[in-house]
Amino acid sequence: MLYVILPFLFFMGMAVYDGTVWCVDSPSYTSMDFSREPVYPLFLLGIRKIFEFFDFAGTMYGQPSYLFCAVIIQSLFWVYATSRTGFFMYRVARDNTSEGKAKVIGFLTVFFQIAVAALNRFAAKRGSMYSECIMTESLAMPLFVLFNIRLFALIKDNNRFNRVALFVLCVLISSVRKQMLITLLIWGFVSFVLHLLWKKTRNIREFVENCILIILAIVCISLADRGYNYAVRGVFAEHIGNSKGALDTVLYTAKAEDAALYEKYDTSEDYPNLSELYARIYDTLIERELTIDFASSGYELGEESTISNSDWVSMAAHYADSYDVIGFDVVLPLCDEYVAEHFPELEGTAASLKEDAVEKVLLTELMKKDISGIFKGESKAFLYVFKANVLKAFVISVANISPRILITASLVIYILYLTLMFRMGVLRKKEDILLMAFIVIVGVFINSVVTGSMIFPQPRYMCYSMGLFYLLMSCGILL
Repeated sequence: MLYVILPFLFFMGMAVYDGTVWCVDSPSYTSMDFSREPVYPLFLLGIRKIFEFFDFAGTMYGQPSYLFCAVIIQSLFWVYATSRTGFFMYRVARDNTSEGKAKVIGFLTVFFQIAVAALNRFAAKRGSMYSECIMTESLAMPLFVLFNIRLFALIKDNNRFNRVALFVLCVLISSVRKQMLITLLIWGFVSFVLHLLWKKTRNIREFVENCILIILAIVCISLADRGYNYAVRGVFAEHIGNSKGALDTVLYTAKAEDAALYEKYDTSEDYPNLSELYARIYDTLIERELTIDFASSGYELGEESTISNSDWVSMAAHYADSYDVIGFDVVLPLCDEYVAEHFPELEGTAASLKEDAVEKVLLTELMKKDISGIFKGESKAFLYVFKANVLKAFVISVANISPRILITASLVIYILYLTLMFRMGVLRKKEDILLMAFIVIVGVFINSVVTGSMIFPQPRYMCYSMGLFYLLMSCGILL
């Protein structure tokens, strides 16, 4: 019962103490903005409709009262995910050690999940827990923990229930937050290693089944997104904004001469004078000092700068500060102006779709140039930013970027984790613990590479696996 009581007292107590935490992104969820995935806006809509049906009104903690109800439900879900993980790890440990140590492992599971939430509330700058926030992390984070458990269950027992449960979980979590498409990559990579490469567990049939389910999940996620937008906006289209993160990144290292990439569109009907739009965007970035050339430190060597000869942490900090400004304050308004100027007949949803298409073309051309440039020994600034962001993502997945001693500490932590994996698997023959440790480190790796390459890494994107990571380290020490 301790596995239930502790998380209940913590998460529910903090929910009542802090109340509803309204964030910068919160309005886009309550308004069901076109740029958002379907599940969380529908979750909030459902609660609001229930409150309207029973004529509940008023405010709590400075926000409409139905949002505090959402916080209570979210907090209860965190309680469930934390206690469920505690019981799960207790059962896994019990099969590999004594009853007493198994109980300790179960308690540590609960402790580390609470500890990560407490760090966000009491130590991090945000000063709140994600379970209290009106944002997708409030559901995505506990769902991700449950995903790890279900993936373990599928690898151990490839029955129909585990396959369907993992499939539904991946579709659900990816429809909450598109970053969680990494769950499909994790599933696929784990299956690839264990069902194709690892002789002891090799099973080509299971690998093929998993691949089919992953492809089907991608189709279902797209259909859910399109169906939602058809019901809400009358268009069978996925949510907009998928190009934003990567576009912000390639623009950060763009050059004035890149306008030539878009000259081929200038006389087209779909994207007339696109090179002029790019020039306006680039000139604004230069005016506001939002490109890598204006990093106060970390780019003194220009395109010869690398993570080994430059202050990559300072450069990554400048990139992080520029990221949202590039996307929301420069690209979005200028693209809106472009659509209004060249396509005045488009309004509302149609105009948003056109603006999204323009962003996609801007991204495609710059991305093709940068990727091909890497193989030609060019695009050095782009490669520098990529490496720095991925490295930062790895660091803040297990620690923090400041003070800088934690960068070295994170390297030691990763080495210790891998050493303990070897000890558990090869020396101690704790195969179940090794499997869970492998799933968790794969999740950290894939999330770091994907997030670091597509959007700037920050703690709320990277701490999904943190509690499980330190739990498995503890298992390696104790067992």
